[in-house]
Amino acid sequence: MDESTRLDEIIQSACPVVDRLPSVRRNRLAILVRSFLRDVEFRGAGGFQAPPEAHLKIAAHACLVLLNRQQDHFDLGLRVVLHPHGIQHCRELDDRQFRRGRMDVDWGEIRRDGAVSVAAMCRVMHEFVHRLDDPHVRANTSSPLCSTECHATWAKVMEEERTFLRARIEYGVPTPLTPYAATNHAEFFACTTEAFFTRPDMLRDQFPRVYAQLAHFYGGRA
Repeated sequence: MDESTRLDEIIQSACPVVDRLPSVRRNRLAILVRSFLRDVEFRGAGGFQAPPEAHLKIAAHACLVLLNRQQDHFDLGLRVVLHPHGIQHCRELDDRQFRRGRMDVDWGEIRRDGAVSVAAMCRVMHEFVHRLDDPHVRANTSSPLCSTECHATWAKVMEEERTFLRARIEYGVPTPLTPYAATNHAEFFACTTEAFFTRPDMLRDQFPRVYAQLAHFYGGRA
């Protein structure tokens, strides 16, 4: 099996939505992944040697959020640091690393029990979602699509649905989305993105308008 075929197979298996994409979108995803692997620096914390599949899995999930956008890369100088057994965080360190283009990933969590966890991979994707549009690498409050009309619809729907989520939480109505999703626009987008890739049926049933917006944004249906 040549390297190109192996990469394509890993991309296909990275998330359930990938094999449902039209062939032209799968081809674009493969191009984006190759560019990501070329442009992004990977390091292991404390001398940790991550397996090659770690880089490929992270690249595939990261590039899914670029798939239906004109922007075809993340901030320049991005470094992904993989940790084998957890990450010790503090807020000041997190903020400094985020601004400087460093992202810390717990590969031990992702690889728990010897199998790649899609849910954990989508938590990594969550952080890439925050890097989409802002040149200063801040969590943006909007996520423009390919046209002004699309963005206007996106902004209206996502704000109305976030308000609906906040009301459910306030009145104690059970919701399948984490309360953290109601924090602000950026977190709602990132958290619903996780749901789109890990629990698409739930999102489609409980938040159909959000599901429709994300399906348009990512160029396919989960």
